[in-house]
Amino acid sequence: MTPSTPQRSIPRAYAATLLLGVAMSPFILNLQGFLSTFYPPSSFFLRRSLSFNDLENYSTLQDVNDIDPSIEQRAVANANDDKCRNLFLFLPDPQHFSSHGHGSQLNTYIMSTLIGTYLNRKVLLLEPPNELSTFAGGSQFGCPVDAFEEIHMTSPAASSSSSSSPSDSWKIKENFPGGFSRLIDHQTWLSGGCPIPCADTYTYNDWARMSVSSTAMNVPITCKESDGRTVNVIATAGGPLRQYSRSKTKDKHFIASERWAIKLGATLTEARIFSTLSNAAMWDYAMGLMIKAGFLRLQPWIARDVEMLLKSFDLFHAVGTKNPVYDSIHVRRGDKLIEEARGEVVKYWRSQGHSDTENLPTNYVPFAHYLDQFKKEECPMNELGEVTERMKRVVYVATDDPIVVKEEIANLPNRIDERKVLWNDCHELSFYFNPTDDSSFHLNGDGETGFSDGTEDNCFKRYHRNIASVADMMILAKSRTFVGEFNSNWGKLLRSMRVRLDTPILQDDGSNSDTDKKVVGDLNPRFSKTLDMRIAWGPTVPRLPGM
Repeated sequence: MTPSTPQRSIPRAYAATLLLGVAMSPFILNLQGFLSTFYPPSSFFLRRSLSFNDLENYSTLQDVNDIDPSIEQRAVANANDDKCRNLFLFLPDPQHFSSHGHGSQLNTYIMSTLIGTYLNRKVLLLEPPNELSTFAGGSQFGCPVDAFEEIHMTSPAASSSSSSSPSDSWKIKENFPGGFSRLIDHQTWLSGGCPIPCADTYTYNDWARMSVSSTAMNVPITCKESDGRTVNVIATAGGPLRQYSRSKTKDKHFIASERWAIKLGATLTEARIFSTLSNAAMWDYAMGLMIKAGFLRLQPWIARDVEMLLKSFDLFHAVGTKNPVYDSIHVRRGDKLIEEARGEVVKYWRSQGHSDTENLPTNYVPFAHYLDQFKKEECPMNELGEVTERMKRVVYVATDDPIVVKEEIANLPNRIDERKVLWNDCHELSFYFNPTDDSSFHLNGDGETGFSDGTEDNCFKRYHRNIASVADMMILAKSRTFVGEFNSNWGKLLRSMRVRLDTPILQDDGSNSDTDKKVVGDLNPRFSKTLDMRIAWGPTVPRLPGM
């Protein structure tokens, strides 16, 4: 089934951002103040809609209170080129990885940081120069208004007779981040502040060629910097990285060590705990360390525009923007997922008594099955099993098939009003959706290969889809309870982003060192936890982070 096309209006607050990008107004010609402060002093609307103090809350997919900012601060203070001798150079673009969706690209990034730190190397990102990018504007994540030079810009009206996109004639700033780095601000605690190695010896094309070699992960490259330093580099793209990770995981070659944990920002106590772990517990703890260090940080223009969009959502009009409490459901039904997860869909319908696999009621799992994750037992009941107090839940639904999902909600029993239903005689569920005007739900269009009807794209439209997707992702990641599945890249990513450290209480044995203290309590304590995540269908055991 191809997801239906919703007909919705663009929220007024976010429409202002789109106009900045797609119209060549006099305001854009005076962006200097905007670029230095994020907000144009002449724009009362933007000053009223945005709070600079809130920007930090929209810069990550987790609560800012989960992050220890001192890890990055120390890394910046201690950055030194002399420490840049063993490097892990990850190229996000080759082998068409840049044409994947957000989930796939972010999962591969997670894998690169885990493997690079495991190999005891500084992790760097290398993006293609703008002139080598296959994307208009130099990035698969589109063009914020910040990306353009304030001169040499041509009015779209002047080029309307041209077959080229208006954005093609606009000049991108020479050093403005491109590629994957237009989305993510790669942190210094990972990179060590190291520059791209041996720039006088190897071009981007040289590194790209070496990064897709079958020996990319196993045969480091040695070169000399202009100051005489010898640098040892592992350069890899997503393909060899994934192959290496699968091979080492299958053979159980990954061994936790204190050194690896320190690379991930651990304290000595955390490093000691980590070194005792293995298998899934090891990977969860590693992910918890990365979350604590704030590894996945959005670029400031992404955070700004996501903030503007989210503050226009009726969801946050209902729950507020300060410490909001809500739940979320992710329903993915794209053709690609239906094809890949066909076996799981068939398994579900067989459990419902439908044995004819060629004549199933639908080729997807119904929305009502997701709601079954909200159990009656969660509400207080009397001795007769009757619910004595209902639980009110505000539920955000992120989906690539909103029209059909809304129809399913309209047909649910026990409706209280247009937005609300009673489920399992316990949960009063109020549903909210993304109100944007998207007719496509993939970064590239209505599918991974672009628009099926040949619709012309440009970097402004791509940026709009990017911001809408990141907004959805942020809502899902920060929700109290998340209902989804592990068949999609988003489900896998969100599970990783919901892992937290859960350090046990330590007993002082009289030593002066935290590393000599002993764990008290359970004989097998849990050292990490996952925020409430409920799997609606398909595999219930998560893959390793990034896989």
